[in-house]
Amino acid sequence: MAAMTRLRPEPRHLPLALALIAVAAHAQQGDGGAGSPIKPRLGISQSFTDNLRLSDREKDAALITTVSPGISVVMNSGSVRGTLDYSLNGITYLKTSYGTRVQNSLSANAQAEILPRTFYVEAQANIGQQNTSAFGLQSAPTLGSQGSVSALDNPNSRETGTLTVSPLLRSQLGGLASVDLRGNFSMTEARGSAIGDSHASGGTLRINQLRPGILSWYLQATTQQVRPKAAQTNRTSSAVVGLNYQPDPDWTFSGNVGEERNDYRSRQGTAEQGLTGGLTAQWSPTPRTRLSGDYQRHSYGDSHGLTFEHRMRNSVWRVADTRTVTLGNTGAAGGIRTNYDLYFLLFASLEPDPVKRDALVRAALLSLGLSPDAPASVGFLSAGPSQLRNQLFSFTLQGVRSNITASVSRSLTIRLGSGLNQGDLASNALIEQRSYSLSGSYQLSPVSGLSLTASRQESIGDAATRRTQLTSLFANWNVRLGGRLSAQLGARHSRFEGTTPYTENAAYANLTQQF
Repeated sequence: MAAMTRLRPEPRHLPLALALIAVAAHAQQGDGGAGSPIKPRLGISQSFTDNLRLSDREKDAALITTVSPGISVVMNSGSVRGTLDYSLNGITYLKTSYGTRVQNSLSANAQAEILPRTFYVEAQANIGQQNTSAFGLQSAPTLGSQGSVSALDNPNSRETGTLTVSPLLRSQLGGLASVDLRGNFSMTEARGSAIGDSHASGGTLRINQLRPGILSWYLQATTQQVRPKAAQTNRTSSAVVGLNYQPDPDWTFSGNVGEERNDYRSRQGTAEQGLTGGLTAQWSPTPRTRLSGDYQRHSYGDSHGLTFEHRMRNSVWRVADTRTVTLGNTGAAGGIRTNYDLYFLLFASLEPDPVKRDALVRAALLSLGLSPDAPASVGFLSAGPSQLRNQLFSFTLQGVRSNITASVSRSLTIRLGSGLNQGDLASNALIEQRSYSLSGSYQLSPVSGLSLTASRQESIGDAATRRTQLTSLFANWNVRLGGRLSAQLGARHSRFEGTTPYTENAAYANLTQQF
């Protein structure tokens, strides 16, 4: 048990996150003010809950004060482009013996062109809250215009962060082919638990036919190694040859065949080796519609992906069904769409530039009083290989003064191998999770609006007793008090059914000043 808990009180990725902020700020200043400015902010939240410790047996009412200095950076010109949004949330409690705590929230991505048309570096970083177990205590966050803060006393929640860096080197082989050599380096850390911690490294070499026509060929070799702290190291490698066929701009087909090697279902030092191959197709009749599908054969279990997206003038619809292998935590790449994701698709026709669209989406969500990261993604900390199947249906409808966003998702996490996993998958061969969310907002005036959100999350394991359900209702009223000052009043009701059932009610007020 001692190996499962790290004594270090803060995640080691945090200095890297702060370094990203400093680099982004420096790059923005060096741009001579050509890009969008750095936007510091300060948020203050006061809330009351009637059940801080999430227990019906010993309810503990408390006042909660949260101070959240933050910064947003948008770089949309020059050799470095990207966005960054970071908040440091200091949480204190009154009328209770519970101590002070600090939470970090980060969402960042950047693309840098180091050598023109030759060497690039892409980086992504995220920090947020994740459940340790799918069957442990679940709690709903406070939904604010700047994100979600988990201020309740939930021992099943861990602050989890990821950092991914991907350098890319491009060249040519004479006038015959282009060569892309890409590296992938990532790290994941969970505060207070070693189950979610891992380091990964790998690379991809891809050779594409130069100046392709209707038919074109490619060669690709890939290798990856994931080193979790709580489980054995996993390695995989493959080499394939592929053929692309594009009869017209709307249709694209691709097929590949090759050989792969992995140890997903065996102990370290032994590996399975066999043939792999697959087919991919994409249909894009208009810039607003995309239908794509792929199928790949693997020795450990076939994978597939099917995605349909359609944007109309005031709505966006998405259906997805994917199955792939994940080596560690579930939920982060599970396809759960947030308000930010759906509005990012909706505004694609208004602003094609992704960096400029990020600022547009965040401003729209702020005016509507919707949290960018709601609904919260389900998932749990894990170590070891598993097969993840995700199904999703979501849509957003935008009216003159009202908006509706809905999402229904289902995920199946299936253990690969035997005795290779830590966490819930060590005692469950299959875990099913379902998520339902419906949000509506109405613009009362040019400066104020009302939003309502209902959500439910369910987790089901192998045994009938392994089941949890969290139902939450939110109501928010938001108003702009000036060009850079906004306020929000909200209320929350949650009901949890599991090993320790509870009900919780809360009211909160948020004040955010942009500088």
